[in-house]
Amino acid sequence: MALSPFGSDGSDHDTPFDGSGLKLKNVKTRAELYKVEFNAILKVTEKYLLSPPSRRLAPFNYEWLLKLHEEMFGSIWEWAGTIRNTDKNIGARWEMVPTELGALAMEADKRHDETGPVVIATAAEFHYKAVHAHPFEDGNGRWARMVANIWQFQHGMPITIWPVEGLRDTASPIREEYIKAIKEADHLNFNPLIDLHAEHLEVDE
Repeated sequence: MALSPFGSDGSDHDTPFDGSGLKLKNVKTRAELYKVEFNAILKVTEKYLLSPPSRRLAPFNYEWLLKLHEEMFGSIWEWAGTIRNTDKNIGARWEMVPTELGALAMEADKRHDETGPVVIATAAEFHYKAVHAHPFEDGNGRWARMVANIWQFQHGMPITIWPVEGLRDTASPIREEYIKAIKEADHLNFNPLIDLHAEHLEVDE
């Protein structure tokens, strides 16, 4: 099983997709799309996760949260880094997205001095809050997992390496476990998501 710090690789069925807002007109299938997205996100991974990012580089303020999504997907999608203006079947109402992102940024500002295992718990909480806000047209899960990993690494903890096929494969146990953890967090029980973050921490060999 392939591993990734942001939970997406370049593999999928060779199927078409909705290309509204796509900048790369030569990309026609999901397999091609995931490949270019994977390569774009890899550059962001190198920027933030090769060495612990400073607070100046990753301030976790409102503007940076939007910028991070634009960095991840801006070379591919016109709407990257732009808050959606329609409701989705998951996530907050679109009018509430700025409020939820602002609350996440304010909470991060209060917790920048954290160290040790509590960092993983905070990262999992921020992961959930980013998923719940669901600010963008697409890429929300990968963005949320990147937010969490940058927080962990910035605060002296290893990153979480997500089993990427597991999160893509609807029949995979890790996907089911992940979704259950998110649903538990809906009820303010963050422990399952914290456990997932901790279970898949990168280990130095």
